[in-house]
Amino acid sequence: MFFFFIVLALPTKAQRQTIDSVPDYIHILYADHATTNAKYPGKQLLSGDVKIEHNGALLFCDKAIVDKKDNIAIAVGHVRLQQGDTIQMQAGYLKYDGNQSFAEAYDNVLLEDPKMQLKTDTLYFDRLKQESYYTSGGTIVDSVNTLKSKIGKYFLNEKRFRFIHNVHIDNPDYQLDSYQLDYFTETGISDFYGPTKIYNDRSYIYSEKGHYDSQKKISWFVKNAFIKHKHTTIKGDSLYYDQNKAYATGNRNVVVFDSINKTWIFTDEAKRWVNLDSTIVSQQPLVVSISNKDSLFMRAKQFIMAGKEGHRRLWGYPRVRFFSKDFSGRADSIYRSEDRRIMKLIKQPVLWSGQSQITGKVIHIKNDSLKHLDSLIIPKDVFIIQKDSAGYNQIKGKKLLGKFEKNKLKTIDIYGNTEVIYFLREDNGDLTGIEKNKSSRIYLEFDHGQVSLLRLYDKPEGIIYPYKDFIKQQQYFKGFNWRGNEQIKSKEAVIGDKKLIYEAETKQKPAQLEESGEHPEKIKQLLKRKAIQINE
Repeated sequence: MFFFFIVLALPTKAQRQTIDSVPDYIHILYADHATTNAKYPGKQLLSGDVKIEHNGALLFCDKAIVDKKDNIAIAVGHVRLQQGDTIQMQAGYLKYDGNQSFAEAYDNVLLEDPKMQLKTDTLYFDRLKQESYYTSGGTIVDSVNTLKSKIGKYFLNEKRFRFIHNVHIDNPDYQLDSYQLDYFTETGISDFYGPTKIYNDRSYIYSEKGHYDSQKKISWFVKNAFIKHKHTTIKGDSLYYDQNKAYATGNRNVVVFDSINKTWIFTDEAKRWVNLDSTIVSQQPLVVSISNKDSLFMRAKQFIMAGKEGHRRLWGYPRVRFFSKDFSGRADSIYRSEDRRIMKLIKQPVLWSGQSQITGKVIHIKNDSLKHLDSLIIPKDVFIIQKDSAGYNQIKGKKLLGKFEKNKLKTIDIYGNTEVIYFLREDNGDLTGIEKNKSSRIYLEFDHGQVSLLRLYDKPEGIIYPYKDFIKQQQYFKGFNWRGNEQIKSKEAVIGDKKLIYEAETKQKPAQLEESGEHPEKIKQLLKRKAIQINE
């Protein structure tokens, strides 16, 4: 009894808001014992199965002091505050202000509704606003998640929590850490703000603004967002992820990084199927592949990157163009295989190396195990052209095998019905004649992109013409097609206006949540179709 009177002597909490109407008074419904004391007029001491009511809320406890003058009740021991049939709060101690319909609960506080439980040491409950909050740490448990934070606020009418500072969620499928998070208990939806990461043993997601539906397992992220699965990271202004389908999309300023092949893809649209380890990028994508301190820049209308570690494939089509400091080229399609260490140029391919334009039915470029350029293979319709001030040096043949040295084309062997037109010059550059030959094999060596040695094998047949006797009809072999105006001479010609930013953009704008749109079966069919074309 002495304890209760000491508590009553403490100053009451300052009024939180102006109440226009006259408040309802706290009503004592039942108590085993009730006493008063003349020294404390207007105060009543209650004990034993106490039951108090105020504006539809019921307060149960072992002992209580009711101040009728100030319309305040203080409850101790097995305290339980019940609002309707949905909200119930338990505590060791509770102070209730009837004028403000405001409760302060302490000591092992538990707030429950049909969807969740909140545990904390101290909880404030504003019944007028239907809001409760804590500032000393709390834990929320529902059917799916366990959520902890330093500061929390619960909006009862909206069934929404707002958590601030050291927010952490434990879910059977993931863990989440955030600075601020709004969580809707009925829908399982989370909206988060500030640095946030969602992670498990398969993926890692970072964003500074986003939306996550834990029931549908669908996410939407903006502002410095990226999703990482094993060796592939996708970043963008707007990212969407369907966990059920293991499907992700990125829109605007998208960057896809493949750490296996040290390949960056810059685009405005990307679609990724995680379980297939496959990505499709469109909207004028740019691929940058870094190897041996050199970079290969590639453009096409669309690229597909697919395959597990060690078996990665890359397709690009149509209108492919590419550049590195040692060679450049164009084709309708490009294909690259990690395990076979080969790059294929398919359909009207052209390759420029030094001063040489090289074409064929299909062009293969192989790497060695150290990812240096190793060899050049053209299995059919070989045609090499070098422009001379007096005309064009030309070599034709059925098949070509070239070797690289320090990523520069060093030697070439051409086999099968080879033909040569070659402008002969003195060391000072003076033209001495034009050689036209046929043989079964031609061997060439290059120095700084120019032919330094040309050797013909197996009884070559030919003649050297004076320039004035070399008639126009003989100057070009059948199939001659000089494409010098198409040559790509700098990486800027491939990059264009694309910004090469190797970190996530910081200037982000929210985007609309989108549906996945495509099923993994579609990507499987697309990959299968491209594989058939390549084999053909």
